[in-house]
Amino acid sequence: MNAYELVFQPTYSPWVNRIERLWKALHDTVTRNHRWGSIEALMDSVRLFLKAAEPFPGNGHALTPLGW
Repeated sequence: MNAYELVFQPTYSPWVNRIERLWKALHDTVTRNHRWGSIEALMDSVRLFLKAAEPFPGNGHALTPLGW
């Protein structure tokens, strides 16, 4: 007879993980409700966002104008 041991994992908590907050801010700022004409234009906007967000976390990236 095989024995199984249950291992309880913590619940998923993206609000605790700093990188998840950065990805959410990137999605909210760059990709949500936006259409880009090319992958290059999208990548330029992502790079601009990441430049504005560094050093992350805690620099107030939402207050930095992205210059679109």
